Amino acid sequence: MDIITIGSATRDVFVKSEAFEVHESAHSPSGFEGCFPLGAKIDIDEVNFETGGGATNSAVTFARLGHSVGIVARVGQDANGDEIIRVLAAEGVDTGLIQRDPKEQTAYSMIAVAGSGERTVLVYRGASKELDHEDIPWNRLKPKWFYVTSLGGDLALMRRIVDHAVAVGAKIAWNPGSAEIKRGLSVLKGLIKSVDVFNLNREEAAVLVGVESDQLDYVIRQLCDLPHMAAVITDGPNGAFACGQKTSLFANVLDVPRVNVTGAGDAFGSGLIAGLLKKDDLDFALRVAVWNATGVVQQMGAKKGLLRKYPSPAQLKKVRVGEFHP
Repeated sequence: MDIITIGSATRDVFVKSEAFEVHESAHSPSGFEGCFPLGAKIDIDEVNFETGGGATNSAVTFARLGHSVGIVARVGQDANGDEIIRVLAAEGVDTGLIQRDPKEQTAYSMIAVAGSGERTVLVYRGASKELDHEDIPWNRLKPKWFYVTSLGGDLALMRRIVDHAVAVGAKIAWNPGSAEIKRGLSVLKGLIKSVDVFNLNREEAAVLVGVESDQLDYVIRQLCDLPHMAAVITDGPNGAFACGQKTSLFANVLDVPRVNVTGAGDAFGSGLIAGLLKKDDLDFALRVAVWNATGVVQQMGAKKGLLRKYPSPAQLKKVRVGEFHP
């Protein structure tokens, strides 16, 4: 198997309304807050039911681009869990490693999308946070890559994944969840040094390092040399940085209308690793990542816009990639 994704699986509902207002706020990591009047009844312009979670979104990227992929995640014994498995199987993802929780409901997210495409996510973690080490058939996990997403703060599980990857000669990409990030760099540093690619967005990186998000240069310097291959920091419409011990690259984003940004990070991260699976070249991988994220932000939902084939040479050239010096 080429790759196994590990982490969250959710049922998502996207609600979009022009009535969701965005205001500047010094108290928010992004500098903005979404607002609506308490006690009001607000008309919704659009509603979409989808499946999500970092492990499922990334798995679909790999499957659509022709790679053999399995997923380790946990869902409830309910209709939402059934739907997640159905969607993944239809996309060609091996669902045999998905755990079913007899007590907890499948994780659920409500994504409130403003007219600008920016969003706030309300999350019920449910069964997703109960992923059980002992229920994972480790002897069956022998991929080329592990793609690890949110583990609900379970660093013992992450350590076990790292140890297993070393034992079977697999590489690791890690896109940690908020519970892991909040533990801080001093706690995560050893694990970050054990992975090949470490991927998160600007706000998450600032929280991890313990500084304000406007101190991007400092954050990059703190993370650059830790992973084996590269630390990747995405900065929304401003582009993405990939830096490591051998090279440091910056990629721009493509100028397209943004309908929804949910799943863009998953699309970028999984697109990057899909690029590395096809060609061991960080420049090429960044271009694939940009195209994968570009498709997602133009549609509602985290999977609809994911690539179905690798970008053409002409498309790859449209992404500007150059060196930078952290």
